Amino acid sequence: MKILLVDDHALIRAGLANLLTQNNHEVVAEASTSSQASALINTHKPEIVLVDINLGTSSGIDLIKEMKKSGAASKFVVLTMHDDTQTLESAKDAGAIAFVTKSAPTESLLEILQTIATGTDKFLKAGKINQITVAKDFELTPRELEVLTLLPTGATANAIGALLFLTEATVKTHLASIYRKLAANNRAQAVSIAIENKLITN
Repeated sequence: MKILLVDDHALIRAGLANLLTQNNHEVVAEASTSSQASALINTHKPEIVLVDINLGTSSGIDLIKEMKKSGAASKFVVLTMHDDTQTLESAKDAGAIAFVTKSAPTESLLEILQTIATGTDKFLKAGKINQITVAKDFELTPRELEVLTLLPTGATANAIGALLFLTEATVKTHLASIYRKLAANNRAQAVSIAIENKLITN
C-alpha cells in the first residue's frame, strides 16, 4: 500500500519507513507538519496516512478533520505516544480508521495495515489504552489553588500567608473555603482529595 508518514521526529519517520518498506509497503512521502502533510496528501493521494497527534505547533487530529472535510480518500491511522481513551475517541471522531500507541509491538501496526487493506471500515486499535478519570471541577479560585498547592509542604497558615503576601486571617478564610468545596474535614483529607483529582501533584 502507498503510505504517507506524518511525524515531527525524523528518527521515528526513518524507523517507520524502514519497517514498512521491509514489509512490502511503499512510503510515498514524509511530512513533519500539518501543512506539509496536506500538500503531500493532495499530490500523492496515499491509501494510508500514518499520522502522529503532536506535530509541533499543529495537531494530527486537526489534520485528519481538515482532510476529511476536503474529501480526501486516504485512510488515517493515528500512531501516538498518547494512550488514553479521551485521545482515542478524539481520533475516532475526527475520522481516523485506526489508533495505535507507539508502545504497541510493530507486528500490531503491520496487522492493522493488513486489515485495512482488506477494505474494512471497522475502527481498529492496538496497544494498551488507559481509561482516564476526568477530574472533578471544584470551582476553586486561582488564589485558593495557590493555597492548596502549599498544603502538602506542612506550612502553617502564617507561613503560607508570608509566601503569598496574605494575612494569616485571609489564609484561614481561603482554607475554610477549600475544605468546604472539597468536602474535606482537615488538611490531610484536602490534600488527598486534591491529589486524587489532579489539582496538585504529589
